[in-house]
Amino acid sequence: MKPRGSANSDFEFRVATNKQKSRKVSADIRRVLLDVWDPIGIRDEPRAQDEYDSYIGRIYHLLVEGAAEEKLIEYLYWVETDQMGLPGHARDSLLAVAKALKRISI
Repeated sequence: MKPRGSANSDFEFRVATNKQKSRKVSADIRRVLLDVWDPIGIRDEPRAQDEYDSYIGRIYHLLVEGAAEEKLIEYLYWVETDQMGLPGHARDSLLAVAKALKRISI
């Protein structure tokens, strides 16, 4: 391993820091999806805590892009109706989820 301060070790440090930040943001998104959104009511089911993980990547991308709350609402509504086959939450409910997601530090 190269000594600290070399170009390689600085790059490796940035990559490790970015991975750590990415994991935290993903965990924060998961928490919002379980605690605020939870359209199928699995929040308290220990074996289902990863149920919404397949949606984290797209939400992360939207947050990094600086998407407006309306874009997050559209995505969540699409997930509920097209992906899950649910009737879909009212806009006000999804607005609360979008606001919670926007509070995550990216």
